[in-house]
Parts: sequence; structure tokens; C-alpha cells
Amino acid sequence: MLKLSVSSMDTYKKCPKQYHYRYIEKPDVEKRVWGSSEFGSCAHRILELFHLKILKEKIEEKDYSTLMKQCFIEGVKEFDINVLQGPTWMPNGELPGMIALRKVIQDYLFRLKEEGTPDVIGIELDYAFNIDENTLVRGFIDRVDRISPGIYKVVDYKTSKNQKYLTQFQLLVYAEALNRRFKDVKKVYGSYVLLKHGCTTKDFTFTHNDLDNCVDTIIKRAESINTDETWVKKPTVLCGWCDYQSICQDAWDK
Repeated sequence: MLKLSVSSMDTYKKCPKQYHYRYIEKPDVEKRVWGSSEFGSCAHRILELFHLKILKEKIEEKDYSTLMKQCFIEGVKEFDINVLQGPTWMPNGELPGMIALRKVIQDYLFRLKEEGTPDVIGIELDYAFNIDENTLVRGFIDRVDRISPGIYKVVDYKTSKNQKYLTQFQLLVYAEALNRRFKDVKKVYGSYVLLKHGCTTKDFTFTHNDLDNCVDTIIKRAESINTDETWVKKPTVLCGWCDYQSICQDAWDK
């Protein structure tokens, strides 16, 4: 059975060769720890811990700041502090990673205070659904909010530089997962939280037609993967950050 995720489908779309290395051939290569990915993973983990503790312990809003500080300390311990301390891109110029991380978390707390605490019902919510008998789509959703009975929002945290590259496909996959998981679903919204941009959001409203098109896209990508025999490489400036650059011929910088 073909097992897909949003990440694997995006990898195939960007470079079939990289998909083949990562998900099929799986060669033994040294994988570097990149500052940008370590930063993003750490920010995700801190927010995951924060909302999990609110769900489990019913923390009052007046105690959010103290709780977030605890989650920050706990989350950072799980990552390479030397990598986290390196320079990190921010909209107003590079900052030491730990300072940037604190700013992101402070911005997130400010947004909660300004907009109110969402009714979070799922953190790192796992999902798995079959598109057909030979294709399984699986993954995790950063956050699921209940807006009102039958109305939900899927939320994904992003630490990317530019929101113009964020498409609705990832959130649509999550919305489809909720559609299949909860029987009372009437409508699903989607939001990217742009952590490095003051925790502003890029929001989407999904229609039934959007969800149908999403399923069609998954089917087409699965078919392409299943029938691919050449795994064509697509060199770009991003080749320099690929784990398989050392074994992939004709990389962009060569």
C-alpha cells in the first residue's frame, strides 16, 4: 500500500528524485541539522506543550505567561541549543535564534490575550484515511479548534519567510481528515499562523468543491508516484539544503 503524507506529496511535486531517495531507496547519507528546521520544530514543540497543558490541567488565562515560560524551557531542552543559538531570519533582520524564539512565543501570547483563547480540541492530532484500497494518507495536524457545534478550524504553524508560497493544499488535506473523522462536521476553516510575522494568520474558507478537488489531487499524485519509473530530478537553488546532494548528480550548484 502507498502511504502518503502532505510532506511526501509536496516532496514528489518539487523533485521526484528526492522523493525516491527519501521514501523508497533510503540511502545511508549524513543528514545535517539545519537551523531553520530546528527553530521551527522547537517553536512547534513549545506551543504543543502549552496547549496540551491547558487541555489537561485547565490553566487559567492569568497563568498563561508562567505556563508558557515553563513550556519554553521544557521544549528547548529537546533540541540542539548550539543550533538554536545561531542567527535566524526575522522580518526586521537576523536575530540570535533564542532571542527570535522568545519573540515568537511572546507574540503568540499577545495574540491569545488580544483575540481570546480558542476552543482547542486537538494538538498534534493524528489522522489516517484511505483514498482507495491502495492509498493511505496520514499525518498530524498542529492544532484543531472548535468554532461552534459542527464548525472546525485546522491550524498549522509556519516559520517560513514568505506567505505567498503557502497554498491551501496542506490545510485542505487536514480538513478532509476532519470530515472523515467527525460525524457532525458542517464546515471546516483553515489557518496558517505565521510565527515570525507577529503570529498573524493566512486564512482560508473551504467549500465542498475545494475538498473534492483536494481528493482528486491526491489521487493524481498517488497515480504519478505509482507509475513513475524515472524519478526525474528538478534542480533548484534549494538543492544546497537537500540531504541527498552528495549522491545526486547535476545538483544546481554543480
